[in-house]
Amino acid sequence: MIDLSYCLFVSKVEAMNVRTIIFSGIMTALIGAMLGLAINYISQRSARKPMTIIGGAVLGFVIGSGYEAIHQNKPDEE
Repeated sequence: MIDLSYCLFVSKVEAMNVRTIIFSGIMTALIGAMLGLAINYISQRSARKPMTIIGGAVLGFVIGSGYEAIHQNKPDEE
C-alpha cells in the first residue's frame, strides 16, 4: 500500500526550486560567518574563533534555507 503523505511531500519538494533554496542558504551562511567574526573580534576570545565562525555559518544556512523554502511554499495570491 502506498503512503499518500509521502507522495504529497515528494510532489511539494519537486515543485520548489532547490537551487534557489541552496543559494539563499549559502548567501546567509556567508553573512552568518561574518557576524561570527565580528562577535569574536568584539569578545576578543581567540580560542573560540573557529566555533563562532562555524556556528554563525550553520545558523545562517539553516535560517536562509528555511526562509526561502517557506517563501516558495506560500500559495500565490492573485
